[in-house]
Amino acid sequence: MLQFWKRVKDKLDYHDLTQKELAEKIHESYNTLQSWINRNRLPNAEQAVKIADALETSVEFLVTGTIKNKPSNNAKTIKLLEDAIQNLRKSE
Repeated sequence: MLQFWKRVKDKLDYHDLTQKELAEKIHESYNTLQSWINRNRLPNAEQAVKIADALETSVEFLVTGTIKNKPSNNAKTIKLLEDAIQNLRKSE
């Protein structure tokens, strides 16, 4: 099985979705989705985007298992925490 479909199945488990529900979300028939999986066939780009969106992930992750271009939110998180701490101190 392609790692793509293994990652899809892992995401389905994570979101507690069935393959039938995924097929509905991406507006494909269940038989079509099963055909892609059983024949170990990658979907085309448009279909891959729909699958990724339905599973709240990226095509990059489904294909490679990694996300290289995701910007870090660490600076924003730190700033929000610092602001929250300052607000707590002001209210004491």
